Amino acid sequence: MALFRQNEGLSLRRLLPRTLPAWLLIILITVLLASQTTLFLIMSRDRVTSSEIVDLYRLNERAFWLAKLLSPHGMGERKRLSSELADSTVVVNLSSLPGVGSPVATTDTLAELEDILVARLSRFNVQDARVRLDPPLADAATTAAKDVAVDEAGEVEEDLSEVASDFLKSQRYTVSLQFSDGQWLNFVTPVTPVAPLLSPESLPTYLVISAIVVLVAFWAVWRITAPYQLLEAAVARLGEDLNSPPVTEIGSKDFRSAARALNQTQARLREHVEERELLAAALAHDLRTPVTRMRLRLALVRSSTLERSLARDIADIEETVQSVIDLAKLDAGSEPVERIDFWAMVDAIADEYDHAVLETQAGEVPRLICTVPSVALRRAIRNLVENAIKYGKRANLKLEFDATKISLIVSDEGDGIPPAELSRVFKPFVRLEQSRNRQTGGSGLGLTTARNLIRKMGGDITLESGQQGGLRARLTVSRTTPQG
Repeated sequence: MALFRQNEGLSLRRLLPRTLPAWLLIILITVLLASQTTLFLIMSRDRVTSSEIVDLYRLNERAFWLAKLLSPHGMGERKRLSSELADSTVVVNLSSLPGVGSPVATTDTLAELEDILVARLSRFNVQDARVRLDPPLADAATTAAKDVAVDEAGEVEEDLSEVASDFLKSQRYTVSLQFSDGQWLNFVTPVTPVAPLLSPESLPTYLVISAIVVLVAFWAVWRITAPYQLLEAAVARLGEDLNSPPVTEIGSKDFRSAARALNQTQARLREHVEERELLAAALAHDLRTPVTRMRLRLALVRSSTLERSLARDIADIEETVQSVIDLAKLDAGSEPVERIDFWAMVDAIADEYDHAVLETQAGEVPRLICTVPSVALRRAIRNLVENAIKYGKRANLKLEFDATKISLIVSDEGDGIPPAELSRVFKPFVRLEQSRNRQTGGSGLGLTTARNLIRKMGGDITLESGQQGGLRARLTVSRTTPQG
């Protein structure tokens, strides 16, 4: 159960956006929808409240004028007048019984309205007032259709007919007013129907405006986040090439501050690299001179055993010095790139070593073109091949490729490297004594230099244990189309 919940949580997280523009759009559209929904609810409530107040006012005025008109006359004359006052929406009649049977109002609003009517109409001999809100009539739709059907009606007449139909299908206020002689004046007045906020005629306009707002939101988010995408690209470019052009400090204040900080960081890194190159040059100058003097004095040593031992020590010093210098100069970026045939280069390098074998391909050898600094690539491949021969007795080379990349796998037949140490061997001056013969030498900078060279080309070098023992080194670079 816990595993299911964990997998469900991972699936939900995959559906969430992972970029700043997507999050901004979602937040913006959510806020717009929430504000529009809230606005519609407020407007709908206000319209209902306003319409109710207007209906109560109309009811109050209608009761006033009916009472004023009918109160001076006798019962017979009142009935005659009431029949002439009725219309399709207002029903008026007089009887000995009230139309509203209950003397208690159903709501506080209607109770207050009854008190207002009694106080206002007392001058017209009205002693009691009752008001009730009734639901629409069951046959209101059929009656409305018969009453408002008009052949070849104009636009205004159709609108009036539609309004009349809405009144017939709406709720109704039933009002009963008792005169001092005991006769009841009963009349019914409809509640004004509240039209929907979005009618079929206004809905297309609303949708068009909403679409325009969303498009403007998309454009605004793109304008706001575009500089940050450029900043992200600049940071990625800086990781690959320290000499890349600085970021232009334009745009909003926070973006200019971030761009300025990035440019300052790049300038400090360049200064650090230049200081490292100067240190490497000074180290080369200061160490090569005494090493040369040592070699000259070594020629005067008569003991052959001592001479070989010293010569080996001097060679180790020179190798270490050269490795440090090469590592320090990796960021110089002075070698131009060129289009080369990767297969031909690997084949030529394999021919240089007696214990290196390149696996042959069935059929015609494909052209594997890549655009890289050729000297740096050749140096990295040789380092992998020499390590395989030195520590694994034999270097087996194999090429794998697809439309976008080329991979060189160099495997050996040695003892391999523990999985926990595969990433640590790329650190400078790291030599694994348990799996590498100490007597073979090495400065611990070969893999570091090789991987840095390949990464500057946009590729990488990784290590993995072989299926049947030994070590597999994978060198990957981008492939260039023959037409590109």
